[in-house]
Amino acid sequence: MSDEAWRRGMTGNAFDDPDVARCYAHRPPYAPALFDFLLALVPQRRVLADLGCGPGKIAAALAERFAHVIAVDPSGPMIETARGLVGHPNIVWRHARAEDADLGAHIDLVTIGSAVHWMAHDVLFPRLADRASLIAIIGGDGADAPPWQDGWRDAMTRWLARIGLTYDEKAFTADGRRYEAWLDIAGRRSFTHTVRQRAADFIAAQHARATWTRARMGDALARDFDRDLETLLRPWSEDGMLTYDVTSELTWGAPRRTAHR
Repeated sequence: MSDEAWRRGMTGNAFDDPDVARCYAHRPPYAPALFDFLLALVPQRRVLADLGCGPGKIAAALAERFAHVIAVDPSGPMIETARGLVGHPNIVWRHARAEDADLGAHIDLVTIGSAVHWMAHDVLFPRLADRASLIAIIGGDGADAPPWQDGWRDAMTRWLARIGLTYDEKAFTADGRRYEAWLDIAGRRSFTHTVRQRAADFIAAQHARATWTRARMGDALARDFDRDLETLLRPWSEDGMLTYDVTSELTWGAPRRTAHR
């Protein structure tokens, strides 16, 4: 089975796992400069809707700049994790799908992170077009060409083979951009920042990805996976810490009622 088939066969149920929610919190933060740039695009800051909010990283970064934040995720464990990590009074956490959550009549800014490819674009974007003129898609929370890149690529290829998958980079990229048919894109911009993180947390963050959840892999295979990655990363860690760059990608524009042909 290809990796594309695995992604398309999933409904996002992997993220209902409390372990996945805990691991997701270890994924690196988005570049702070991205949020400064994004805020300059929003003259009115009454309502922010953060859809597919996960553990609340985007909502937390923007909460102080908006009067009201609606943070939505279909995973109960993600919402509970977010509530535990982010205690900002401006945020209302809603356990719901973005496609049918109560979002109110007007939204000044909609943000969606890496969860955008899980959503039903033909349902969500026409709904947003009636409520918001600006939507920001924020991606890129993985290591950006780290010094261990070649070994990492080899390890991922080997591990995908162990679970019966192959990595199709073109299909993966195309799948991640399907939402663009439903967006009148106004601009794109990338922001790079340096992250320092415990190697153990970097490895744990991999189990937040649908392919590598511990529930899917099983305890024994997951332990082997962790040991393999620990060995790979050891030469690049200092006192158990990794330093690497992350590039966050911002695409913004207006949601459409109908897709581009």
